This record gives sequence, C-alpha cells and structure tokens, in this order.
Amino acid sequence: MVLRGRVNTIGFAQELFAHRPISHVGLGADHIYALSDPDLIWESFAGMDAITTRTRLWQRARVVFGNGLFMSEGAEHRRNRALVQPTFSPRRIRSYADQMVDAAESLDRRWQHAYARGRTDINIGSEMSAITLDVVGRTLFGVDLIRQAPDIAEAVTRLLTVFRMTVSPIGDLLVRVPSPARTNALAALTRLDEVVDRAIADKRAQLAAGTSADDMLSVLIEARDPQTGQGMSDAQIRDEVTTIILAGHETTATALSWTLLELANNPEVLLRAQREWDSFGADHRFSFGDYRSLPYTQALLHESIRRHPPVWLLGRRVTEDVELGGYEIPAGSGLLACQLFMHNDPTHWRAPTRFDPTRWLDDDGAFDERNARPHPGAFFPFGFASRRCLGDRFALLEGALLLASIGRDWHVVPSRPGVVRPATSITMRPDNGIPARLAPRR
Repeated sequence: MVLRGRVNTIGFAQELFAHRPISHVGLGADHIYALSDPDLIWESFAGMDAITTRTRLWQRARVVFGNGLFMSEGAEHRRNRALVQPTFSPRRIRSYADQMVDAAESLDRRWQHAYARGRTDINIGSEMSAITLDVVGRTLFGVDLIRQAPDIAEAVTRLLTVFRMTVSPIGDLLVRVPSPARTNALAALTRLDEVVDRAIADKRAQLAAGTSADDMLSVLIEARDPQTGQGMSDAQIRDEVTTIILAGHETTATALSWTLLELANNPEVLLRAQREWDSFGADHRFSFGDYRSLPYTQALLHESIRRHPPVWLLGRRVTEDVELGGYEIPAGSGLLACQLFMHNDPTHWRAPTRFDPTRWLDDDGAFDERNARPHPGAFFPFGFASRRCLGDRFALLEGALLLASIGRDWHVVPSRPGVVRPATSITMRPDNGIPARLAPRR
C-alpha cells in the first residue's frame, strides 16, 4: 500500500491516536509512540527539549529543508534561532503589516481586471498561495515576486511530493531510487535554490553599496553571533530563506484556503465577519493598528486552524530511556503528537465538529485564546518551547489583514464545497485547491 501510494494517512493516524493515552506502532525499523493525552504531550514536547531530537523519518527531509532552523538541533539550533529571531521581532512585524496590505491590494486589482473581462473562476488554493508568496517576496526580499509565483508555487508542490517520499517508512529507498517524482522534485529544489541564491547576491551587493533595507533577508545577512561575531554563510542563509518560503507561505495559504471554505459553509459566520470588516468603511486601508479591532477575524482564524491545522503532526525522538504515562520508552523511539486529533478531541473541546469562532471570544466579544483552549497540550498549531514557530505572530497578523481586505470587497464562492478533502504532507492542504467563483460585494 505504501509503494502504491494508497495509505489512508489521516485514517491511520486517527486510529493510532484513538488508543489513549499512548499507543505504539512499528514503521520499518522505527518504534513510534503516539500520545493522545495533553499532559503527556506537554511533558514530551515542552519539557524534554534536552533529550529529544528529530525523528529518523524527519531527518530524511534535509534533502528539502537543508540545515536551517527547521532541521538543526542542539547548540546549532539555538545559534540559528538567535540569529533568525530578530526578523520576527515585534517592531519588524509591525513594519510588515503595510506590505501585507500592499499584497492584498495587488490581488484586488488583479481580480478586478479578471472580473471586468468575465473571468470569474479561480482556484482558492492557488490564489492564496500567490498572495502569501507575494507577502513573502515583499517582507523577505523587499521585491515583488508575483510574476514568479506560479513557478515557485509549483516548486513548493513538487517539494512537498519529495517530502512525502522522505517520511515514508521506506523513505531511504524512495529518495535514492530514480523516479519521475524524485527527478521533478529535485529539479524544483534546484530552481528554488537558484532564485534564493540570486536574491542573496543582489541583497549583499545592495548592502555593500550602502543602500539600507528593512527586509528579512537584510536582517539575516547582517545578523551576527553575539559570542563569536560571525554571521551566516550564504548556504546557511539559503537554508533559512528556503524554510521561510516553504513553511511560511505554504502554511498561511493553507489556513486561508480552509477559512474561506468554512465561511462559505457557515453563512451566519460569514455575515458576522462581514459586519466587522464593513465597519471600517469601504475606502479604509487596513493596517497594523486595526488588528486589535478585528476580534472576530482573529477568532475565525483560530477556529479554522483548530478544525484544519495546516501543520497536523509533530514528531521527536528520545535520546535516552524515559517513562511516559507509566510506560518505559526506550532511547531511539519516536514520539508523535497530532494537532488534527487533539484539536478535534471531544474529551477537551465542546462540540468540536462545529465551526464556532465565538468559542474564542470572552463575554465582551474580545478575542482571548485562553477562553477556548482547554490545555496547552490540546491546542498547539505552532508547536512548543524552543521548537515553537518563530513566525506565529507574523502569520496571525497576515491572516487577519488578508482576510479582512479580501472579505470586505469580494464574495469567494466555492463551486463544490461539500467534496473538499484534506491532502496530507508536511501540511494538510485541501486536495483540489477548492475551485470557486468570484463576485464583488460592491
């Protein structure tokens, strides 16, 4: 079934995690322990940093992610995280808000142009991938990547294909044996590397000429280790930039796609969201200062990533024997936690299958994550501790501003909302990208 690509990944995961509080499965030579208790998840992923590392299955993904923050471990990971951290400081995130809205306005102009010519059919996944890649181009490189968006999006899709190959139980074999999928994916990685290398060279030349820049790439180039004074090599910067492109734009595009689908399936939710967006006025340009005035939009995004977590599975490997929940876990074993399962577990969530953004609001209508989250080990869309995503605040701000900008001006109507299924890789995409039709609201 693995060789034929016919494994029901989500079904297998749901069955595995349904055995509480811990279950075991052998995948090839690997012993995997699945955790379905929030206390055990918190203990393992937040409290055992010092004795855990990437699982063997995930270590094969270096072919995709290189040795950037996503894949590095120990002292190297701590150093990389300290160097990358300034790109997501509160001050810089605030400065990125205008570029996010610039991308939304660019999309609006493109849709207006298409609508005026009678072209109303879109694919939501493709459009959200394009706009989030536009945001990455503006904030990461300080340039407009919209013309390269289709090529880069195709490269990301093919790289996710090779990622699925690497984390297969026979991944060691699949990434070595020549196949069309492997050849196409590695060619896509080469093209992406070329785009990033060219951007790094151009940015170094710009900085050397004394021209200042306030994008993420400039921050990465100028970052210095406080102990050694050393910066990152071009290869290190390329790995970090590739990680931001792959993880950053892919996860946010996926979250926005699922959110637009849920809005179409829940008219009362859409109407309340539209009232919030419309309250700003038709000509208002959204900004960072509006974020706190979008509590229902924030709740909407959180409910979407609860029901459809873009990153749906976490894994670590213990480097020494440990005891969890009364069971002895031998060194070298893998530990898994599943956002998809825990975020929808009726043990911890009220009516988990109901799409209800109000669960994230307090009695005054203000957004408060603590109002809904029953336990930090039952809601963890961005991971834990030193492995928590550095771009979490960036992604939530981006999602809110893009949703408000798009939703105030456009109806996005999925053509067949009832037949959308998840497709799992490192992310959980809608399998058909969600074909839809556009209609202006004004």
